[in-house]
Amino acid sequence: MSSAYLRFVSGLATVIAIAACSGVPYSSRPLQPEATASEFITRSADADGVKTFVMANGYAPGAWPPQQWGLKELTLVALYFNSDIRTARARAEVAHAELGSAAQAQPWSARLKPAYNSQVLPYNSGPWTLGLELEIPLVAQGKRAARVERSAFLADAADLDVANAAWLVRARVRDRYLDLQASRDVLQTVEAQLAARKDMLDLVSRRMDAGMLSARDLGIERVITSQLELMRNRELARRQRATGELASALGLPLAAVERMKLRFDADLLPRTDLDAGALRSMALRNRLDVHRKLLEFGAADAEVKAAVAAQNPDITLGPGYAWDQGDNVWSLAVGMSLPPAARTRALIREAQARRELAAEQFAATQADAISLAERAGAQLRLARERIADAEQQLRVQRDQESR
Repeated sequence: MSSAYLRFVSGLATVIAIAACSGVPYSSRPLQPEATASEFITRSADADGVKTFVMANGYAPGAWPPQQWGLKELTLVALYFNSDIRTARARAEVAHAELGSAAQAQPWSARLKPAYNSQVLPYNSGPWTLGLELEIPLVAQGKRAARVERSAFLADAADLDVANAAWLVRARVRDRYLDLQASRDVLQTVEAQLAARKDMLDLVSRRMDAGMLSARDLGIERVITSQLELMRNRELARRQRATGELASALGLPLAAVERMKLRFDADLLPRTDLDAGALRSMALRNRLDVHRKLLEFGAADAEVKAAVAAQNPDITLGPGYAWDQGDNVWSLAVGMSLPPAARTRALIREAQARRELAAEQFAATQADAISLAERAGAQLRLARERIADAEQQLRVQRDQESR
């Protein structure tokens, strides 16, 4: 073999190898616990990122940060900062990246085969042989389509997880907001009662000094006053706990939430009059967990398709070229992988069992949604009845007060 030819073949193989390599460099992503902790402590609702986010969601550009924070503003802050939503978005990005990987074709492979011949031929061609072989996999279209279909279902399910995380975060913010509103109302009532009782205690104390009442009457008033003070302290602790839970739902430090001036404008009364049938229909149409179970069933069905397609053998084409002591040798190899029939049947049964499990999980989730909607309808009716009774009692008390 001539040195020029050897250099040519070696250079060609090098060029092919370099062209096949990816040009994406490695980029490090170190974790810095101190930096993440510092970032959380210094979080603020008037940061530039929050402003951009709320303006993208329909908030007026010059009206942020607001002077008072209502449920709408708190929900926007939670959607930006809450870690559950960020984690769900990261999982969705992973699922979409896996979908992109599943859609790619199988990689080719190449082998460079130098060989040394011990037998010397009559003509001067050198003892070396140099060959180049390629392996080109021919994967059945059904296998790739099944993998892509499964990854697509899982990517859609991950997107639903982001929406579900946002819905759960909003629900947490709403519940803590309503807890604070209820605690404020109760605290105002207790403070008014306590102020009136303190006036009464002062009046009873003066009447006892004048000899018009006994020490027993004064003791009774002091007990009632101390009970009201204990109730006020409990409500203060409840408000502090609700504030901390609101800060956790928002993804902000407690100090930042304590600086916010909250605006309590949420309507506690239901605005719609829905029966159990309407609630059930809305739940089946809109519940994200029901839709996710449908997507999981689609992914399980795609696994069955992939298992069935795996019965077919994989074919590999291997074109090659060799320079054998002055002779050009061209070759074409055909490889075939024969999957064991028992193993493929076992894999198909496993995939079918997973599909049946997904179907049962969907049915269970759908039944839970129906049951929960019916229970919610019953609780709504009972709550309306309690509200009506309370309003009737309030009217009676006001009539008695006016008399």
